[in-house]
Amino acid sequence: MLKILIARSRGAANPRFLALLCTLLSAATQVGAVEVEDLYRVSVTVAGEDAAQRKSALQEAFRGVLVKVTGSRQVIARQSLQADIADPSRFVQQYRYRALPTQGDVPAANRLLEVAFDADELERLLQQRGLPQWGVNRPGILVWLGLDEQGQKRRLALPEIDLALYRALQEGAATRGLPLLLPLMDLEDQSQLQVADLWGDFENNIRAASRRYGPDLILVGRISALDRELWRGEWRLYQADRASAWNNQAESSSALAADALQRAGDELAALYAPLRQERDLSTVRLQVTGIHSLEDYASVLEILSTQQSLERVVVVSANADTIVYDLHGLGGASALESGLRIGGRLEPDLQSGRGSDPLTTLVDLYYHLR
Repeated sequence: MLKILIARSRGAANPRFLALLCTLLSAATQVGAVEVEDLYRVSVTVAGEDAAQRKSALQEAFRGVLVKVTGSRQVIARQSLQADIADPSRFVQQYRYRALPTQGDVPAANRLLEVAFDADELERLLQQRGLPQWGVNRPGILVWLGLDEQGQKRRLALPEIDLALYRALQEGAATRGLPLLLPLMDLEDQSQLQVADLWGDFENNIRAASRRYGPDLILVGRISALDRELWRGEWRLYQADRASAWNNQAESSSALAADALQRAGDELAALYAPLRQERDLSTVRLQVTGIHSLEDYASVLEILSTQQSLERVVVVSANADTIVYDLHGLGGASALESGLRIGGRLEPDLQSGRGSDPLTTLVDLYYHLR
């Protein structure tokens, strides 16, 4: 739980007034990010229902939920978690078996084990082990895909045609707890975005076509068939003010898409829930302008409460329309800058300068509330 404190320092607003703001957090609307559903639920395939098979499946499901909740695939290799992974029963809230459909004459798999884990117990475990928790509020990712199939004209991927490709995207996002936004690919989309925009990396056109969906991030994939059993993917992940790129190869376009969602999950987890060797807290001083009402105060505190790298927020100064906060957490200013921009309510304040007040001369980040 993020702690919000009021510093008793020169220039601070009435503590009773600011304390009232903290009570508004429970009623404030979630800002910006998309709330992930079923974050603590994982499904795995099993061949049967005997005790040994169930234990193995629960271990696999527990590894899956650890990855979803922390955001990191590396977390399951932590030595401090191995005993818990070996016997995850105390974290299981409930489970059930579900029969899977057959494919032709051959069963695809006998059963699916659906496991719901106890969120409070998991949170307690991660706190005890000093591991990050990436909350249910996460950045929404819009995905645009272009296909270059052998002997055919390049085209945009379409939901009604490329069913397996879109299913792979959804399944990959589900394993990492990533909110996926899939374009409708209706006439508006197809008039706004051309396949040449993807292959040419025309960022302005891609961002313009994406505005109707209001994404926090945009993932662009260019998928090419090299031969019948080898495909190549070229990927670019657009954030607010930066982009990263990578390539991959696989035996199918669906495998490329699933792998790309894993890679995107790794990048986002490193930004929003960094996995550290030690829980050394750093302090970042944040100044926010444009706060004119109780609702504005509550909005800023709500935004801060969704930053999973933070453990404590201290209000050190409140004057006119400006509040100065000390933010204590992991990852420093770079981790916070990525998270604060989600949803677009806070924007960098390029006009603010360093004043004579000692509380503001030490500010690391300047933001304005829209």
